[in-house]
Amino acid sequence: MNSYAVFLRGINVGGINIKMADLKDALASSGFAGVRTLLA
Repeated sequence: MNSYAVFLRGINVGGINIKMADLKDALASSGFAGVRTLLA
């Protein structure tokens, strides 16, 4: 089983906000299973 990590920078700047749930849903709909989010 492969594991992947996605590090996003520059999200939610300039008045355009993306909810973590929306990012999770986008990755899940792209075929990734067991998607989790983490704020660091």
